[in-house]
Amino acid sequence: MMIKKLLKFSYLLVLPFLSHAQSSYELNSNWKCIKAATIPSVSGNKISNIHYNLKDWMPATVPGTVLTTLLNNKQIPDPFYGMNNNKIPDIYNIGKAYYTYWFAKDFETKTDENNQQFWLLLRGVNYGFDIYVNGQKLNSNIEKGMFLRRKYNITSYLNSTGKNRLAIIVYPPDEVGNPNGGQGGDGTIAKNVAQQYVAGWDWIQPIRDRNTGIWDKVILQSSGSVTITNPQIVTKVPGVRDPENNNQAPAFIYYTATLKNIYSKSVSGTLQYTINNQVVKQHVTINAQSDSTIQLPLIQIEHPKLWWCNGVGDPNLYTSYSEFITDDNLVSDKDSMEVGIREIQTEWNAHTMSRQIKINGRPVFIKGGNWIVSDEMLRLSKERYDAEIHFHRDMRLNLIRVWGGALTERPEFYEACDKYGMLVMQDFWGSGDCDGRWMDLKKKDDQWTRRKYPDDHELFIASAADQIKMLRNFPSLAFWCGGNEITQPSDIQHALKDSLIPLLDGTRWFVNYSNSDSMSYNTLGDNGDGPYGIQPDSIFWQHRTFPFNSEVGSVGIGDAVSLQRFLPKDNQVIPISAQKVKMHKIPYGIITNILVTENQSKLTESQKI
Repeated sequence: MMIKKLLKFSYLLVLPFLSHAQSSYELNSNWKCIKAATIPSVSGNKISNIHYNLKDWMPATVPGTVLTTLLNNKQIPDPFYGMNNNKIPDIYNIGKAYYTYWFAKDFETKTDENNQQFWLLLRGVNYGFDIYVNGQKLNSNIEKGMFLRRKYNITSYLNSTGKNRLAIIVYPPDEVGNPNGGQGGDGTIAKNVAQQYVAGWDWIQPIRDRNTGIWDKVILQSSGSVTITNPQIVTKVPGVRDPENNNQAPAFIYYTATLKNIYSKSVSGTLQYTINNQVVKQHVTINAQSDSTIQLPLIQIEHPKLWWCNGVGDPNLYTSYSEFITDDNLVSDKDSMEVGIREIQTEWNAHTMSRQIKINGRPVFIKGGNWIVSDEMLRLSKERYDAEIHFHRDMRLNLIRVWGGALTERPEFYEACDKYGMLVMQDFWGSGDCDGRWMDLKKKDDQWTRRKYPDDHELFIASAADQIKMLRNFPSLAFWCGGNEITQPSDIQHALKDSLIPLLDGTRWFVNYSNSDSMSYNTLGDNGDGPYGIQPDSIFWQHRTFPFNSEVGSVGIGDAVSLQRFLPKDNQVIPISAQKVKMHKIPYGIITNILVTENQSKLTESQKI
């Protein structure tokens, strides 16, 4: 009942995301912003009027957060240098109004006589917002949820002159949490459908604005009367394949898409899909103001170049295209997508007592690592993702687990993983630290109250459905995970496991939570994870590690150049814990003290250096 009600609600207010259209460009420059509290009496209708003066507004970074904009305008110090973060007001103490901002962007586009439709897409706003175009409000209620994409038809709101203005007021999370030093602060940050680490963790100081802002892309697109929505590509690779074989047996591709007709009359045309110079098509009629899901005929690919993970074979990709062409020969919408032809299977291995992964029928030895987020202020880019995943490939890893206290990673992250053959285990949002796996005196609510987080279960389910549609076509996505170290509340868990993933994906394994016994039995760690600390030689060399142990602690030592980027000179000295032996100067001007404990009476010269 909840899902049916939710889907109806989403259809009325939120139109699904479109990957590519006939024309598409990002609105990623020349934004302006101002703290909303400084103009409390000015309405969004007035601000979004092209004649309203923005001369007192400062340049804004979009995509970006409020802190990103303030940092780029030198309004705050770099929070990742020294103790600067303590100099920035925390939203819990200063109030949400301090980080509630208006963002505005002027853009040029004009309607034409061919009934061209214009769409505004927001790929991620944290946390709530109201949106206006040319003096008109587009939403009836505040839109909420960090991970729910929105798409608006703005055709009727565009000015005949071609000059237009978009204005968005962004509100911080409903619950900002007390950053009291706990994992996720007092835990209440988890009452939102958003990131949890922003209230502070054992590896990060609190993000003072909780990453409030238009943090992901804003895109303007155009189409005709019928749009291609949420296409799905499923590849089947039967049998056991050899990555060294250049004469592979056939593989099979299934293409499905939803066609939406916004016109008040029916539209007939042809949906066609092209891959490897092979074309399949179907003529359809879409009724007025309705949608229809179309599955095209099966495609058989002879001698396919298969996609393999790093260390096994090449991550081959095919560029594919889809179009809807109306009967009067107009391209109403089109889409392009990189496709990796592969099939992932998973099964229980009774010998290792753990989950086993097969790619194209071939068992793969998994070498993975955890990924939280590459920049805590979400300063993300295609180029940055490419470099970071490239590093993982060079480390000979073949799987990245995306931790549930952060985010569902962006398409650009997955594009890089596709390119470099990196498998991905994607968590949904939640962590046992905030969500009640353990009793915790730093948490505001008791353990069982926290087990019901977040507050809005329907928003969580809607967001999960949307993100599954966004990511399901990437070959690097290996399996879904309900969350970090804990299952979701029962209604959310059942929606994920029994409805959303089977219906919207249907090709990947879903594990209930990150350290579930259905992945592996771990007798060395604590509560199924770890061990987290440095292990003695007897453990390190004589005890086997456990497959799919989702968290294992190790040693990470920054290089001298990196340390200089965030440590002031006075702090580039190792604290004295026992007895100062000698001071040595090492490259890049960093001074370090070589320390010795009372039990270490002698050091060799090499040890001292």
